[in-house]
Amino acid sequence: MRNILLFTKLNDNYIKEIKEQMEGYDVLYVQNEEEAEKYVKDTEIIISFDFEFYSNIVDKASNLKWIHLLSAGADTLPFEKLKEMKVLVTNSRDVHKYQISQQVIGYMLMFERSLNTFLRNQIKKVWDRSVRVSELTGKTALIIGVGSIGEEIARLLREFGMKVYGIRSSGKPSLYVEKMYTSIEDCDILPLADYVISILPLTKDTYHLIGENVFNKMKNNSYFINVGRGKVVDESALINALKNKAIKGAALDVFEEEPLSEDSPLWDMENVIITPHIAGVTPLYMKRAMEILRENLIAYKEGRPLRNIVNLDKGY
Repeated sequence: MRNILLFTKLNDNYIKEIKEQMEGYDVLYVQNEEEAEKYVKDTEIIISFDFEFYSNIVDKASNLKWIHLLSAGADTLPFEKLKEMKVLVTNSRDVHKYQISQQVIGYMLMFERSLNTFLRNQIKKVWDRSVRVSELTGKTALIIGVGSIGEEIARLLREFGMKVYGIRSSGKPSLYVEKMYTSIEDCDILPLADYVISILPLTKDTYHLIGENVFNKMKNNSYFINVGRGKVVDESALINALKNKAIKGAALDVFEEEPLSEDSPLWDMENVIITPHIAGVTPLYMKRAMEILRENLIAYKEGRPLRNIVNLDKGY
């Protein structure tokens, strides 16, 4: 019997659905590497979140053909080994675009309307109408890493009357982006942007891609937002930029090391908004993720192309 290994716990209805769709397969939930080793030799499909993936198991999965991730990130996977084994990898990258986009808008409104300052004043029972407030209309945003999330952010920002520019390696144009650049180095709009928003995945090429090279070019009244991967940003360079007032503030959902250390100076900076890697969280997450998985299971059985194929050379 061929196996489908679940490295993550799904509710009974979802497991029942997978079993019905994949008749002829044993669908097995494993809680650790030791359990996985019992079944991996006959495993053809693995379903997992990237952070629950047991990389060591791949070496023993001689019949593995497909890995589906219930998350968008794929940076924990052993890419070279999977390429060698010719394993197909798909992910759930379209599940995040609404909630992450709305969180980014929330950060921006907090900065423009000084809502973080007013919340602190409320705690102190301070009535202060001299606090600076502004609006997004007429401002400029630069989105680094324009995928489905970036497209949705751009669409929403256009509704606020903002000018939106983007960076993606393909340079493929977008309906909502005025100009698409292929790299940070070539981006002449960076010094003019009021908001720089990173949604980059973590790959060997994006590690610490954003550091002094970006912050030193940004306006001193601009804001940096990161909802991609923490290690894409040189956190020390970001802290220095904030301390030296090279940029005005930052909103961060991801960090180089998580959870963020209590010793991090970021906690005490009034111009920084910190959220604990929750931008992608929503009650609708698994419903959307299962829609993608359902579509791919049917396509796999019928021998059709799958949705959201991960490029193993690029890492996303």
